[in-house]
Amino acid sequence: MKKLLIISLGKVTGSSIAQQLNALIGDFVIIKTIRATEINDSDMDCDLILFTSDVVQSVCMNKIRKDIDHIIAKRVINHKNIEKLISLPYDTEVLLVNDAENSTFEAIRQLEEIGVDYLKYYPFYPGCKKQATIPIAITPGEPHLVPAFVTETINIGTRILDISTIYEIILRLHLKKFINESLTTKYIKDIVEISKSIDINRKKIRQSEKLLNNILNTVESGVVYINGFGKIIRMNKQFENLLGKDEDHMLMKNIHEFFPDIDVYSTNNSSMITNIQAKEVFITIDPIVFEDDLGYVIIAEYTDKISKLDHKIRRNYVSKFAPTLYTFGDYITIHEEVQALLKRAVKFSKTDATILIQGENGTGKEIIAQGIHMHSFRKNNIFVPVNIAAITPNLLESELFGYEEGSFTGAKKGGKAGLFEMANEGTIFIDEIGDAPLDFQMKLLRVLQEKKIRRVGGIEEIPIDVRVIAATNKNLLTLIDQGKFREDLFFRLNILPLKTIPLRRRKKDITHLLNYFINIYFKKEQLKPITNLFEEETIEFLKSYNWRGNVRELINLVEYLSYIYEGTNFKLSDLPYYMLEPIDQEEKIYLDSYEIWVLENIDENEGIGRGKLKILAEDEKIDLGEGKIRRILKNLNLKNLIEIKGNKKGCCITKKGSSLLEKLK
Repeated sequence: MKKLLIISLGKVTGSSIAQQLNALIGDFVIIKTIRATEINDSDMDCDLILFTSDVVQSVCMNKIRKDIDHIIAKRVINHKNIEKLISLPYDTEVLLVNDAENSTFEAIRQLEEIGVDYLKYYPFYPGCKKQATIPIAITPGEPHLVPAFVTETINIGTRILDISTIYEIILRLHLKKFINESLTTKYIKDIVEISKSIDINRKKIRQSEKLLNNILNTVESGVVYINGFGKIIRMNKQFENLLGKDEDHMLMKNIHEFFPDIDVYSTNNSSMITNIQAKEVFITIDPIVFEDDLGYVIIAEYTDKISKLDHKIRRNYVSKFAPTLYTFGDYITIHEEVQALLKRAVKFSKTDATILIQGENGTGKEIIAQGIHMHSFRKNNIFVPVNIAAITPNLLESELFGYEEGSFTGAKKGGKAGLFEMANEGTIFIDEIGDAPLDFQMKLLRVLQEKKIRRVGGIEEIPIDVRVIAATNKNLLTLIDQGKFREDLFFRLNILPLKTIPLRRRKKDITHLLNYFINIYFKKEQLKPITNLFEEETIEFLKSYNWRGNVRELINLVEYLSYIYEGTNFKLSDLPYYMLEPIDQEEKIYLDSYEIWVLENIDENEGIGRGKLKILAEDEKIDLGEGKIRRILKNLNLKNLIEIKGNKKGCCITKKGSSLLEKLK
C-alpha cells in the first residue's frame, strides 16, 4: 500500500488535509501527518511527501532524503464554511488572521475571487507591523492567533487542497484510475449545498447570486444542476459555452432537450461519453439529496481536454526522470556526405511526417532519431524508444498498444497504456522494424494510417498524436521480395528516407573519430595527435580496415587500447586478433573512387609509378597529388591488390586485384 507523508507547520492544517484525502483515497493510501519541527529519519519511510506550503518546503528540504518524491500543495478556501460570512453586512471591517504573511494575503484573494468581496479585509499575522484594532476576525483554521481585543471570531476552517493537487497526488502514487472518476462532483456538491443553506432573510438576493455564480464559474468543467423533474435550475458559463446556448434559453427546460442520450434517473448511468456539436463530451451524473428534495449535478468536459490534462501531468512527472537526449551536435563527423545527411535530417525534423532511417549497426541511427526529436516542435514532449527485436513477438502488440483489464492471463487490474499512448504528443522511435512479425506489421500500418490505436482486448479506438521514426539495419526491399515485409508498410514508413553511411566509406572520419575518443579514454596521457600513439603502418591499416561494427567497433578498439597501453606506440600486432585475420572474400574489400581509379590505371598500364599516375590525374582533372597517390598505393599493397616492385619498375596488379576489378565492373 502506498504511503503519503503530510508535513505542515501546524497540527490543525495537517490533520484537516489528511481528513480530506482520507475521504477520497484513504482506502488505497496510508496517510501520516507530522509537523515540520518534528521530522526524523523514521518518517522517511514513504512514497510521497506533501508540503502544505512553500514555506514548509524551504524549512524541511535539508531534512528529507533526496530520493523521495515531493510536491507543494495548492490550497483553496473550504467552500463549506463560507456561509458563516453571509450574515456580515456590506463594507464590514474584519481582520483576516493567518499564520504567515503570504498565506494571509492569499486567503484574502481567494475569498474575493469566490464572491466574498463586499467586506473590508485587514491582514493580521505573527510579526505584522500594522495591526488594526477591529472587533471581528475571520481565520482559516488559526483561532489561537486571533488577538485578545477581538470580540467575534469566525473560523472558516483550514484551507483544503484544490483539485489539481489531488490529481497530482493520484498520479504520483500510481492511482490513475481515480482521474477517470469525477472528483469535481464532490467539489460541486459542496457548492450546491451552500446555495440551499443560504439564509435569504439575512442576505440580499444579489449578494447570494454573485457569490454562487463566482464559485461555479471558477470550476473549469461545465456544471449544471437539475431538480428531481429534470428541470435545469442553475449552470455555469462553461456549460453555456459547451452547448453554445445562453442561460436564458436553458433555465427551467428539461435536460433531455440538450442531452437526449442520457438517463439521469438510471443508477447504471453515472458516467458516459456523448457527442455535442460533433465533439466528444465526458458526462458524469451525481444525485444530491436535500432532506426531502432530490436533484442532480451534471458535469460535462471535452474528452480531449481530459486527455491533455492527463498527458500534461504525466509529462511533468516523466520529465523529472527522463534522460538527456542526443542532438545533431553529438554526431561526430567531418565527412561532407555525412554532414549533408545531417543537414537533410534537420529539415525533416521541422515536419511531422514519418521517417525511415536505414543503415548498418553502429552508424548512429538512434542519435539521428533523437536529434530529429530535439529539433522538432515536439522537443518538450516525451521521446519513447522501442526495439522490436528485444520484445517477444507475442507481447509486441500489448507493449506498443496496451491492453484492457482481463484481456489475458496476468494482465494488470485496470489494464495498461501502451508505448504509443505514453508517446502521445511526442515521438516514438521504433528500432529494428525489419524484425517485426507480419501480423504486427498489418496492425502498425493501420495505426499509421488511422492515427488511432486499439488496446488488446479493447473495443474503443483511442486517438493518438505521435511522430513515428523507424529504423532498421536490413534491406527492406529484399525482405519485401522474400515476403517477409509488407510493401504497403514500407511506403508508409519511407515518406522521408535517410540512410546512414558506414565508417569504411568515411575515410576522413576514421582518424577524426580516433582522435576524438582517444581524448576521452586517454585523458591521463594527454596525447595530442594520433601519431603519438600509433605507428604509421598501424594508422594506414586502420584507415583501410573494413570496420564491420562501424563507430561502435572503433570506440571498443580505443577503450581496449587504453587498457593495454604501456607508453609506446601501438604496432599492428597490438590490435585485437580478429582485426588482423585475413579477408578471404573480395566482396568484403571496400574501395573509394580514387582507389578504384588508381587500380584501373595500374591494370591498364603495368609498371606505372607515382609520377605517371600524377600526370594522368592532372590530364583527367582528378584531385590527386603525389602524397595522396603514395598513400593509396600503400593501402592497395596492404590489401594485396597490387605489387610494388621498386627500383623504378612501378606497380602491377595482382590476381586478387584483377578479380575485384571484374566484380566492380
